[in-house]
Amino acid sequence: MMFESNAEELRQQGLAKHRSGDLDAALSHYESALTVVTDDEKRELITINKADVLIEMQRSGPEVQALPAILMRRRNPHHTFLAAYQMMFKHRLAGEMERAIFYGQIAHEVAVESEKIFWRLAALNELGLSYEANSQFDVAIGAFDEALALLNGIDANEQTVSRIAIIQNLSYCKMLVGEIETGIAMVMTVLDDIESAWARAESLIDLCYAYVELQQYDVSIQYGKEGLELASEPRQTRNAHYLLGEAAYKAGDLESAELHFDELSRFYPQFRNLKALLFAIDLRSMVNLKL
Repeated sequence: MMFESNAEELRQQGLAKHRSGDLDAALSHYESALTVVTDDEKRELITINKADVLIEMQRSGPEVQALPAILMRRRNPHHTFLAAYQMMFKHRLAGEMERAIFYGQIAHEVAVESEKIFWRLAALNELGLSYEANSQFDVAIGAFDEALALLNGIDANEQTVSRIAIIQNLSYCKMLVGEIETGIAMVMTVLDDIESAWARAESLIDLCYAYVELQQYDVSIQYGKEGLELASEPRQTRNAHYLLGEAAYKAGDLESAELHFDELSRFYPQFRNLKALLFAIDLRSMVNLKL
């Protein structure tokens, strides 16, 4: 019994470190927990927890490889949901959207069968992202709409899945299907409440895209520059430079357009004529900003 108590204490410490973003420390706690746990069901849960961290770090390991077996074993609904959800997340990160959707649908089914509303919210939001990345925008909108409806039925203090994130995701999909004004209005309801610089950059770049679509280039450039300043990953920087280049070109500012397209070209050294292509062809309809 002492070993199980120690294992659970270490697991809880690992969860706390994971929530705080200290992934290396979380791994260390989970590894320690696995050395003292004796109960098979508890071992399975710790394995799932450790796999979650490894996937977030985009690493593999025996715990990640154990997830399909855990899913097939279906020891209990909680473990089944977590394994399916993590497999969905793993495959979405890897760009394997059909597999991500397959596991996401399993996670959602388990959540519905278990009548766990917060599981459903998590599965629907992640499924929506997978559908979006797979260019199934109408289906993605359906998933985000369902998640938002669930949130509206929960007390505000219990909304553990972020309303802001769901609205951000839904608003971008609305923009992609041509509901530009609706998408803008939605994201503006949460823009001032976004605390994460990364998440705020996402919405600012989405607004840059939207206002290019509306041919309001000065507004587009304003949001694009703000998004570029906050960009914290290559995808965001690429997207900001691309959209700023498009907005500047269409506004007649060829010097700024060339500057942004030059910056974008640095990400694609294998395409030597990319800048010339960007001046010749509008590629917006072929670009998914979340990939």
